[in-house]
Amino acid sequence: MLGWCADFIRLYLGVIYWNTRKSWFQARRGRSACPCQSPSDSGRAFETVCEACVSWDRPARFRRVCPLLVDTKHGLRCSANTEDVRPFWGRALRVYLGTALAIYAVGVIGVFVFLRTVGYPINIIHVALPPLWHRVTETRGWFFLERSNRAFAEGKTAEGLLYLANSYEFDPRNYGAGLSLAKNFQIGQPAQSDKVFEQLLREHPDRRHTTAQEWFRALLARGSYAKIAELALEELRTDSTHSAVWIRALLFATSQTKNDSLLGKVAASDDATLKRWRPIFTTEQLIRSDRKAEARAILEAPWPTPTTQEARFMLFYRVSALTDLGAAFSAIDLLGKHPGALDPEAEVTLKLEAYSTLGANSLFKPLIDDLLSQRFTVTNLSRIKILCAQMIRKPDPALFNRLRAKVEHDQLPMTTETSGAWFSLMCTAGVVGDVHHLHEITGRLKQASKSPFMALGAVEAFFRGETGDRRITTYLPILPLPLEVTYALLERYSHTSENKGGASRPP
Repeated sequence: MLGWCADFIRLYLGVIYWNTRKSWFQARRGRSACPCQSPSDSGRAFETVCEACVSWDRPARFRRVCPLLVDTKHGLRCSANTEDVRPFWGRALRVYLGTALAIYAVGVIGVFVFLRTVGYPINIIHVALPPLWHRVTETRGWFFLERSNRAFAEGKTAEGLLYLANSYEFDPRNYGAGLSLAKNFQIGQPAQSDKVFEQLLREHPDRRHTTAQEWFRALLARGSYAKIAELALEELRTDSTHSAVWIRALLFATSQTKNDSLLGKVAASDDATLKRWRPIFTTEQLIRSDRKAEARAILEAPWPTPTTQEARFMLFYRVSALTDLGAAFSAIDLLGKHPGALDPEAEVTLKLEAYSTLGANSLFKPLIDDLLSQRFTVTNLSRIKILCAQMIRKPDPALFNRLRAKVEHDQLPMTTETSGAWFSLMCTAGVVGDVHHLHEITGRLKQASKSPFMALGAVEAFFRGETGDRRITTYLPILPLPLEVTYALLERYSHTSENKGGASRPP
């Protein structure tokens, strides 16, 4: 065995060494001695001893280096005359290439067996072919994603989060895994959540709007207003299609932080994407500086006809701001001048607020009756959202009792699609002080959850006033609420909600 190992090493070193010396011998053309033939022999074919193989344990193995070595009746001899001694680089290439392929094949089989033993549903072709190696990492990512889903389903949140992080680490191109990781991180590790969202924005520009929206919702629930303002400004410059959403977010964030200086910089900006919103920024500055008469005069003056997205949001802003300034009659009149300009949900929201501000029960009640007249189904849950947001801003126990009774009568199921409506009802029950139904809805939500939703007990205690922490942002990250309901809760429970400025509700 030792002799075989020694010859094996001599082979790998010899194919380079002897071929190099033979090449030099050929290049010198007789001006240097033959490197491998015995100098004491004749140098003729089949008579000359090969000096290069003498030290080998089995000299015949030298044929793998040089095929000129042959057996004769006198033993091993060189089959070429001295002047014909030449290198065999092809053999050297085959030795190294064959060995490399053998090692590679062993490695491929070893990796494949290991991955299959672990449980990865991988194909050996994916391991063997370098262009398909990305499939290995993708498969590992899906493997951990499956483990994560299973752990979350079993209520093992920490384990599920760990598997989810592994999944995204192995396959950063898996947008779904990354988004799920960012959303799950926001409760316990908000800084990590922000990093993942930033990475998603960079690596998936084709899904920028979805990523930005999800990040915004996460930031809003946590009350990270400075980050919201930063994100909203960036999106205003890059996403003209959804600019109204980001104007709303910017106004709300700067209002909550009382960062009027930022609003002033934006209003004075020469950036073309921001200049078109200057009327809103200017008006908002006047409202926040308590120059309400000047603001009202601007709001009641002619603005662009609401035929574009920007102009329609400006109409929404004007109606909302006039209502907040106490000019609800002017707000209703302005809305009436542009019938059909806004979507039904936005129009109903504005009318409810204006009628409520005026105390016009003769107008308010028919609108409520109309919202409660149709059967509640999965396809028209927006009416529940509108009513809940209205009651969170202006609590009305009697109206809540009507809404709750209507939902019970229509037997609205508790499913993933309807969860936002049920959580909205729970929060509204807490705001209006209906502790009996708050407890009942909380219990039903716990029962409907596949895993124990213990945090809902803390949410219930918050609305009952039994917690020391009165910040709604402590609990919003765990509640899958519609955006408008989230806004309403933040306005109600935020320490800065009194200075909310003009447009206090999203379109």
